[in-house]
Amino acid sequence: MPDAPGPIARHAAVLTADSDALAEAAERLRAVEARLGASGAAPQWLHEAVAAHLAACATAAADLAEAADRLRRYAESAGP
Repeated sequence: MPDAPGPIARHAAVLTADSDALAEAAERLRAVEARLGASGAAPQWLHEAVAAHLAACATAAADLAEAADRLRRYAESAGP
């Protein structure tokens, strides 16, 4: 059992905020990707770079959300 469930829950909240920020970045990259596709003028390497960063953001957002959920449940199991 952790000694301080409050600080653990606060860390979970920080992870949730970070996950949300990365999810928003992924959405912005999706919009960039759509604009690049519509223009047809962007080089292939740029499409690949945007796609790689989009995938990284989406993966990191999901990983952080899962970590936050697990940490939150751990803090709740510790009680007050």
